[in-house]
Amino acid sequence: MASTHKPPILLWLGIELTLLALLSAGAWFVSVETASLWVSCLLGGMVAIVPHAYFAGLAWRFSGARSAPWVVKSFYRGESGKFVLTLVGFGLIFTSPLPVQPLMLFATYCLFLAVQVGLAARQA
Repeated sequence: MASTHKPPILLWLGIELTLLALLSAGAWFVSVETASLWVSCLLGGMVAIVPHAYFAGLAWRFSGARSAPWVVKSFYRGESGKFVLTLVGFGLIFTSPLPVQPLMLFATYCLFLAVQVGLAARQA
């Protein structure tokens, strides 16, 4: 009989936030004069991490065979909420007056998506 264990979501979020802090601090030291580099780095990471935290909170709420319908519903709600939060995050960033470098923003976003996939693959 196979069983699914809940992944260590809080540990993963801690790792992601630590990496984001280190990456943003490194970008700040590289370019202290222009805030756009580290602001873009920080915002790109947050657009990846916040929706991921929302999804994880919903997706892993239920477990067990008896709650299978609730598990499926929570995964769908979590994934659709993650999509909406990501769109809203990018929309707020690009309509704000903050100095943003789109290349750095998307590079950091993609980096943290890869980190999330890597952490999940390591668990499996």
